[in-house]
Amino acid sequence: MTVYVETDFLLALAKETDWLQGSAEDALAEYDVETSPFSYLELLLARERYEFDYVPLVANLLELVPVRDEEEQQVVLKAVNYYDEGMTPFDAFHAATAETRGMNVLSSEKDYEEIEVERVSLEPTDEE
Repeated sequence: MTVYVETDFLLALAKETDWLQGSAEDALAEYDVETSPFSYLELLLARERYEFDYVPLVANLLELVPVRDEEEQQVVLKAVNYYDEGMTPFDAFHAATAETRGMNVLSSEKDYEEIEVERVSLEPTDEE
């Protein structure tokens, strides 16, 4: 049986010690697990509190706790790289989603200009 897991499951596996760690490890043995990129986004947000080495952590966790398909996996991996390069977790996931889908980003956020995603300016032009 496949079950959907959310961030507390990922944190139980990621943290050095966690009161849910044993249950999460048992669940890995009993079920096929799957999650979404949102759980990995939340993991990046929690990273500051728990201070884990998130780049190898996410790569390893994706092996244990996959997302639905290859496209979602690419979003997670690209987002972690963008985050590692200095983007906020949310902007990193937006950029990775747009890039994976082959789309431009309509935004006022200038960080998109530093990466492979084309930014379409949301700011008003002089003509408006």
